[in-house]
Amino acid sequence: MVQEPKTMANSLDLRRMICETNVLSRSDCSAAFSQGATQVMVAVNGPAEIKIRNAESENCHLEVQYRSNAGQEDIQHRLMESLIKRSFVRVVATPAFCRSAVYIYVQEMTDKGGLLACSINAACLALITSGVELNFTVAAVHCIMTEDGVMILDPDQKQMKQPHSSFTFVFDSITKNTVTSYVYGSFTFEEYGQVVSVCRAAVDKIFNFYRKVSQNITKVVTDDC
Repeated sequence: MVQEPKTMANSLDLRRMICETNVLSRSDCSAAFSQGATQVMVAVNGPAEIKIRNAESENCHLEVQYRSNAGQEDIQHRLMESLIKRSFVRVVATPAFCRSAVYIYVQEMTDKGGLLACSINAACLALITSGVELNFTVAAVHCIMTEDGVMILDPDQKQMKQPHSSFTFVFDSITKNTVTSYVYGSFTFEEYGQVVSVCRAAVDKIFNFYRKVSQNITKVVTDDC
């Protein structure tokens, strides 16, 4: 018999989300987004001119640059760029802007847990408000499981000190299938399936938040009712 993972009170709630769009004057569109105390700033430029070697005859080319708040670059930051780009390649792969490029610049402001998910959600919000044609939208959810088998959704910095395994899943807005995942730690196949199920159920709140932002582009938006 498979043992169900334990959950603590409020452990399956997402942290409060806040978004402000068009905060930067030198980009086509931008978004400042926070989940709890984790905050990211994203600028989007494009469709724009592209170097000939990167031009694609049928699709729009996508480039992602990630910068940490410390200004130092390492392999982990290149991994962040790769995961973010992988999440959006099919999102902006539209023939409407073939032989052009969309540039996404992600600036980490504060990291208090769930930085990858926050970065992906911030990038999607910036794209939504940029006017770039998208095939669909994506949203990311972060979850951890402790050594005691307790599942914690969207953990904060304090809770991140006790993970036995960590999961970040990116879902599409059409069928809520997994677009990208970044997982590490020790877990069973059953635990993996349970975490995917919990994250897939939670992602609806983020997609609903996207709709709220798109209807109030000139305002600061929170996920409060």
